[in-house]
Amino acid sequence: MKTAAIVHYVGATAKSRRVVASLCADLRDQGYATHLIDIGEFTTISQQSPPSWLLWLIGHKIHTEHWLRVLQSLGVTQHFPGNQTYPVVNITAEEETVLATAVESELLTYFRREHLEPSSAWIRELRKLLWSNARQCLNALVSVFSEIQPDLVLIPNGRTSRQRSARVAAEELNVAIEFYENGRARPESYYRGTTQPHDRITSQAEVAGFMEDISAKQVHALASEWLDTRMSSGSGTNSFSSQWEDQSLIKPTPAGETAVFFTSSADEFLAFGPMWQIDSWQSQFQAFDEVMSVFEESDIRLILRVHPNLTQKSRRYFRAAVEEIESLKNRHPQLTIHWHTSSVNSYDLVRQADYVVAERSTIGLEASLMGKPVWVTQAAQWDLVADVRQLLASSDITRGALETWDVEPAGAQRFVAYWMLQEHPLRFSWQEFATWNLDVPPTLLRAANLFVKNPWWHRLHLAKTQLDRWSNSLAGR
Repeated sequence: MKTAAIVHYVGATAKSRRVVASLCADLRDQGYATHLIDIGEFTTISQQSPPSWLLWLIGHKIHTEHWLRVLQSLGVTQHFPGNQTYPVVNITAEEETVLATAVESELLTYFRREHLEPSSAWIRELRKLLWSNARQCLNALVSVFSEIQPDLVLIPNGRTSRQRSARVAAEELNVAIEFYENGRARPESYYRGTTQPHDRITSQAEVAGFMEDISAKQVHALASEWLDTRMSSGSGTNSFSSQWEDQSLIKPTPAGETAVFFTSSADEFLAFGPMWQIDSWQSQFQAFDEVMSVFEESDIRLILRVHPNLTQKSRRYFRAAVEEIESLKNRHPQLTIHWHTSSVNSYDLVRQADYVVAERSTIGLEASLMGKPVWVTQAAQWDLVADVRQLLASSDITRGALETWDVEPAGAQRFVAYWMLQEHPLRFSWQEFATWNLDVPPTLLRAANLFVKNPWWHRLHLAKTQLDRWSNSLAGR
């Protein structure tokens, strides 16, 4: 019998236990003896649920006993490394760089900032803690994998420091690796594949081979299903759509041509390495400014849609973005701005657009599916497959480069179908593991997270994060 080892810790994905339980069930059906390796002991910041007494006070409960019964019924063997010291694993300079990059990516996500300079004492201390835990996790996993001798190791996402440690450990022992993650393309699903979800180059390179036996009709149907779901209000794959106006309220399109610019908000991409750092812009707004100047010469109407996720950023990030947007407005007085809190439907803006300019937001992929000419100003997950144009430096921005063309949606359709076909249905509902949906915790649960056993500075950070979100949401224009 083949053996699979799943690396797991609570909080690795939003759906966490639902995804892992479904993965265990799928592996059992494929004939694997499954080992679940909980690396929670190597955490810097715990993402466990609040204490049971507090959950009881606010009317909620985690069904831990059901989780254990599910694992037992699936024949899963659990491992909890972390209670002992393991031999130190020597790693190469390249592996050390890989782990360091993962730590930086994790820090960017944690602090919700565009960069980590100036580097405060808090950032430097957290960097040391993440690095130390990543190394300990690596040592432990090499030992556990050596004992289990799995044929396959499954890692959540693979981006952050402990996840990257798991990958390095498996590679040290030449074990096959797969990744799992929350569903990217379908609601109530999870991703499982051989490519790390944010590996821009490898994922696009696989599309042609992956689609080889899939008919054009199937590809079109899968892409249409994805786009329809994304456009649905409150879609499980586009949480922002529930905040937007009903598309039936589409307003008449004014005469003349329109260019719509969509900002992005994925700051952690800055730490993903060279494949994501291919442009020469100081910020997305510098690129937008130069493109707008060319469009203005032709009296093209300018619209800027600010990404709704700006609400989630730190006040420092938020203020810097607002300042740049207001400067953009000063340089282009005719620019119409729909701020992050606007209820304007982004898909309606795409329909009105003759030109779509995006940094790397998924709306660019959706616009290409809708047959719109799309220009991207930074690396995007789909930019080598979809029929889009890249504007990566000032020299790329010319009147000729900004002429429209007859868009061929087939490339975008193939990329979406590639996503869709790697999704697996979740076999368990959230009600089986808790009395609330972990994807959308109620306000009281967010507050209760302050009582999870964590360093005082993290609790302070959680409180500040909620205050920042509240302040950012009130700052809509």
